Amino acid sequence: MIQAFLKFLGGERGEEKPMLLLLGKGFFMGILLATYQIGAETLFLDVLGDEWLDNAFFMAGAAGIVSTAIFVYLQRKINYSTLILSTTFLLLVFIGGIRIAFEFIGYDDSLKGEFQILPFVLFVMIGPVTTIILVGFWGIFGRIFDLRASKRIIGGIDTGQLMATMIAFFSIPVLTTYVIDETYDLLLISSVASIGVFVFTLLLTINFNLNKASNILKGEEVRKVSFVTLLKDKYLQLLSVFLVFSTGVAIFTEYTFLSATETMYPDEDDLSNFLSFFSGTVILVSFFIQSFVNDLIIGRFGLKVALMTMPLILILFTVGAITAGHIFGYEIKTDNFILFFVLTGTARLFTAALRDALEGPAFKLFFLPLDFKIRFDIQTRIEGVISEVGAFLAGAIQMAFGLLVFFKLIHYSYFILVLAGMVIYLSSKLFEEYKKTLKKTLEKQKAGLKGEGKRNENNTISILKSEIKSKEVDRVINALKLFEKLDPVEFEFTLLDLINHRNPELRKYGYQKLGERLCWEAYDIIFRDFKSEGNQEVLLVAKETVRKLKGAVSFDLTDVSIKELVRSADANKRIRGAKLLAMATEDRHIAYIVELLRDINPDVRTAAMLSAGKVRRPELWPVLIENLHLSAYGNVAMSALKLAGESAFHTLDTAFYKTGQHHLTMLRIIQIIGRIGGRGAVELLWKKIDFPDRKILTQLLLSLSYSGFVARDFQSARIKLSLETEIGDIAWNIKSSLEIPEEHETDVLMKSAMVEEDINNYDNIFMLLSMLYDPQSVKLAKENIMNGTTDSITFAVEMMDIFVEEELKPKLLPIMDDLKINDRLAKLQNNYPPEDFDSYEDLLLQIINRDYNRINRYTKALAMFRFSELSTHITADLIANLFNPDPLLRQTAAFAIYKIEKEAYHNHTKRLKPTIKKALDKAILPPIFRAKEERFHQKLLLIERVIILRKIELFKRIPGEVITYMAEVIEEVNVKLGDIIIKEGKKGSEPFYIVLDGVVNIYEGSHKVGEREENGVFGEKILLETEKFEFTALAGSECTLLYIKKEELLNLMSGHTEILECWIDIMNGETQEEEVIVDVLFGDN
Repeated sequence: MIQAFLKFLGGERGEEKPMLLLLGKGFFMGILLATYQIGAETLFLDVLGDEWLDNAFFMAGAAGIVSTAIFVYLQRKINYSTLILSTTFLLLVFIGGIRIAFEFIGYDDSLKGEFQILPFVLFVMIGPVTTIILVGFWGIFGRIFDLRASKRIIGGIDTGQLMATMIAFFSIPVLTTYVIDETYDLLLISSVASIGVFVFTLLLTINFNLNKASNILKGEEVRKVSFVTLLKDKYLQLLSVFLVFSTGVAIFTEYTFLSATETMYPDEDDLSNFLSFFSGTVILVSFFIQSFVNDLIIGRFGLKVALMTMPLILILFTVGAITAGHIFGYEIKTDNFILFFVLTGTARLFTAALRDALEGPAFKLFFLPLDFKIRFDIQTRIEGVISEVGAFLAGAIQMAFGLLVFFKLIHYSYFILVLAGMVIYLSSKLFEEYKKTLKKTLEKQKAGLKGEGKRNENNTISILKSEIKSKEVDRVINALKLFEKLDPVEFEFTLLDLINHRNPELRKYGYQKLGERLCWEAYDIIFRDFKSEGNQEVLLVAKETVRKLKGAVSFDLTDVSIKELVRSADANKRIRGAKLLAMATEDRHIAYIVELLRDINPDVRTAAMLSAGKVRRPELWPVLIENLHLSAYGNVAMSALKLAGESAFHTLDTAFYKTGQHHLTMLRIIQIIGRIGGRGAVELLWKKIDFPDRKILTQLLLSLSYSGFVARDFQSARIKLSLETEIGDIAWNIKSSLEIPEEHETDVLMKSAMVEEDINNYDNIFMLLSMLYDPQSVKLAKENIMNGTTDSITFAVEMMDIFVEEELKPKLLPIMDDLKINDRLAKLQNNYPPEDFDSYEDLLLQIINRDYNRINRYTKALAMFRFSELSTHITADLIANLFNPDPLLRQTAAFAIYKIEKEAYHNHTKRLKPTIKKALDKAILPPIFRAKEERFHQKLLLIERVIILRKIELFKRIPGEVITYMAEVIEEVNVKLGDIIIKEGKKGSEPFYIVLDGVVNIYEGSHKVGEREENGVFGEKILLETEKFEFTALAGSECTLLYIKKEELLNLMSGHTEILECWIDIMNGETQEEEVIVDVLFGDN
């Protein structure tokens, strides 16, 4: 029961205790505030009358200023738990004490209209008591729950506290009729409630740490804020003046309302009952506006209209009250007086409700452009102290008006019109200044980027360069190991930077690698720099490197000398020959490079490719392009072709459009063109913008974004079209996700697959936006969204509102704003009508049939796999996918058909090519012969491998689509008990393994140091053949293993940054979970 209730309020498992304690405190707070307010207002009006209202408001403002200023000061000086307990205890003592004072001192009923201290003090303290209780409550809430949980729970907690207050207000008439005799006995209930508030506050401070450190890093300088700051800054001046006038409007409206109420209800009990029902109605209307009107006005009409709504409605009812007052009277209770009273009361009702539910939330958004480090300090001062200054000034003005003999109650209504007019005027001025301040903040933040963000750096080389900047030596060396394999040419340039590094270990590594790689081109630089080396160990390595390079530089490249190396039976000599051929300038020497490019030894072939790139001869580029799709040589070929620069564009472009070209080759050509960059690259890439392949188009966008592409007029239309398509895909994915149950393991995978679809869509959207608008502005908007707070997301949306075109805003902003899933979908439906699904099976078929450019292979394969578990009939959709060129989708479709109806599988696969049918039969049909030999072992389906890989903790950060590419290159093998899988001292080029079943024991020497069971991984930390394994992996039982070759892994890394980042963490012994944009925007829905 309790669990269901807390879940209804937005709570999750493990949050029961803090939520129950906060709800308990909120319940007693509601009772305290309701009984105290009604008791204070009733006693004041009944005993002192409206003659003393101006003095009371004046003193209430002064008390508010003092109390809030003291609270703000103490909050910075003492622990929050001490402060909140102290203030709660003082409130308990004050309320209990004043109730006792009424018992012994009391008041004189016969002196109505004369000053009496207790009712006066009670009324004056309504504001301070309410403010301190609410500030304390939400302060505790913010310190217990993090930002993510706060967004999820705050609505439920707030609703709980409002409901308690509302019930208390509506219960007071019953209490005054049947339970209590005197109005001041309501303070007895307030006292009991204050004890409850104190007890729950004490429990919260005992059970939770409320003294959490500030988010601002220690040692970081923060600009001091004072009240002088508010006076100097024009924007802060406007914020302060607006709040002063808005508070003045509320005070004067309350004054006229309470004066009219006293006239309408001279009887104390009637007065108490009316004020109770009225206050309860205010909360009810406020709750309604907050739930149903707030988002509509702010979202559709903007912040300016949100601020103007209250004064406009107030003017309407005030004009009506003035008219009724002049016609029917306003001073004496008559049959016609009720019209003036109703209009005055309605004005007060909407003023109070709209200030709380609409103006308050909208006004808070005006603090967003301020520096985060000082924002909350300024907000506390303005909303706390300045607000009370407004009440103080309003009280002073009321006292001044009271001195004027001719000034009657109705004249206050005229003054309310003036104040309301000023609020409308200030709303307009404040909004204008808000926009200017927002632009200034945007420009300031852009300046803080110092040139970053002008192009998309989400590629392997940028990630590795970022890692190399680390202060941790091991981390840098691990990054360099990957760099050497992924971009050997760029690696050599990086080595030159290393020899000037302040860390001697890295300088030593740089010199050593330069010598090993025979980088003779850098001889002059190295010869100049090594003389200043101060570390003896590094100096020895540097001298050896200089010696090697000097020998290479002095090598006399002739037919005889080079032929001796190239035609040698010794692979090391051929490698040396290949490296020395990089200095070839004569045509006759190019033939030797061509010869070595076909060498059987991979190391020789790799060295020849690098030389082919360095000599920049067009006749060698087609040979390099032929190697782009090969896992062992693709990275080297790409690195070499990049050296050719713009002169290779024609050859690359021709190869891209070659009939039957490998898909991976096409992807790498796009990568190469993007990395070369320049205007020619942008023009070449743009010509392919309509290429009908999602993966190539995504790489195309990455390459354009990396080149700093900014769309011109005629290109903008095409980018906007792509942008709208991505937004439409997000809308479709949201609708689909809501229809997916979570009854089965595959359903959970399906749901996460749709989330990954959204992540990809968002990445593309931000790339496209950076092409349409200033990329730094787009980067800042994305960073603010990723901060994850309601304020930061709202600020990001406001930033986008400045630079995004009007036609895109209705489509773009709903997917960026902090909305509930259903609200987001409702806003998107205006431009992207949702599809209806008859059943879950229908949804799965829709996914299977969806354009492959709008949904990835992983999601489609999962849909087929799940369909085979649910359906009893074969559809044309599955049969069509038997002819899909994608091996994963073809195999999964065949498996689904076989599982549903075996005979249909045999009938339909007869139409396939014999080689394809044979491969499918081997993968799907049960083996005829069952034996332990490896040749009789039936291996897992591709989709089954994908599902297993998704379960492995190391690969959690890798998206499902990328996992499918890993599954395609993974091999499966059975090993017997006692078999050695990896032997200590073996080269690092050995595969890495995943245990499907069985046990693998890990030994260092003769000592067992660990074991790997199901889903365990070993051999993953070493990638280079120059490294050696320091352990032995021995089968502790019969095992089934998955393994992937290192060259296949490195090949995948070059095209998928997620795998690269995953392996960087593996090599560094880290496990990092990055929050993605979908977690931020959809996480709590």
